[in-house]
Amino acid sequence: MKKIKNVLFPERNEEIYNLFDHSNMASLRVMSLLTVAIESVSLIHLLFHNVDYLNFDLTVIILTAIIVINLITAISTDLFLKKRIKGHNIAVIIAVFTITAMTCFAMFVSYMNYIAGRQIIIFYAVTVCLISFIHITPLFQLIFILVEHSIFYAILYNYDGAKGVIVPNVIIYMLIILVASQISFYRVLNFASSTYTAKVMAEEFALKSSQDQLTGLMNRYALDNIPNIENPVRCQIAMSDIDHFKVFNEKYGHIKGDEVLKATASALLDVFRKKDCYRYGGDEFLIVAINLTEDTFRDRLALWEKKLSVTRIENIDEPVKVNFGVASGIIHNKEEIFKLIKEADEKLNTIKSMRNHSS
Repeated sequence: MKKIKNVLFPERNEEIYNLFDHSNMASLRVMSLLTVAIESVSLIHLLFHNVDYLNFDLTVIILTAIIVINLITAISTDLFLKKRIKGHNIAVIIAVFTITAMTCFAMFVSYMNYIAGRQIIIFYAVTVCLISFIHITPLFQLIFILVEHSIFYAILYNYDGAKGVIVPNVIIYMLIILVASQISFYRVLNFASSTYTAKVMAEEFALKSSQDQLTGLMNRYALDNIPNIENPVRCQIAMSDIDHFKVFNEKYGHIKGDEVLKATASALLDVFRKKDCYRYGGDEFLIVAINLTEDTFRDRLALWEKKLSVTRIENIDEPVKVNFGVASGIIHNKEEIFKLIKEADEKLNTIKSMRNHSS
């Protein structure tokens, strides 16, 4: 019983089911657009042959209805894929709505063919398409297949006792579709699980590769992941270094030098957001702040200096001081950020040259 339960109720992972929702909506959009195109041709052909007396019978009404329903599905799925509407429940509503409509349409067409003595292949073709491209939980698929086959057989039985139906064949077809639906679902589930695992590993690798392991700040390579600028924004840049950092290493050793770097980064994170702070290399730190005024930015830099002035590291007597060059401006694209970084770096170098010259 436990194995059967696990098959019908697989463990739910929200990220994986988000992939299912996206896949279902993409499939439904294609299927609905194809249905609109095919049934529109059928409707035009039917009306053209009835143009003399315009007999709007049940067939015309059903064709018109299925075209409208699939247009609604196409629009809804497109909005979902563009993230105008979102949520698992919305995806389920769209899927159930479309599946129900397409199943009823397939029953109607196959019933009309049955009455005319033709094959009822449309019913099975639509069912196979739905369970092949729309993946919901196995229990739902099981209920769906059992219910639709029961209803359709009851309709045929009510017409003529289902004389044209070979019951063993119907049962065999239904079992094949049931097995195929489960295989299809778990095939897609395994693919989605693999995709999700690969995505998580890639994100973890990207995070590790873009983070400085000593200070916990972003490293300079993380600058490549700054999102593109969509609208002009004010950007404040500060390039800084630790005053006479070489002395800390030479006088107290590199282990203490690392503690100085960590303390400097810690004070920086007390003032700025982590995503704005970078260890640019060695003892150089970079701050990239968006939508801050220049006065506010400089006040925060002053607060950083103040925090460092009262920071004490065990066995180190000297306070930690920083120098920084500041650049600001309105940026229109990502490339202009790097121009401001270069400008701030040049100002810092000028300050360092003046410092070295005076010393």
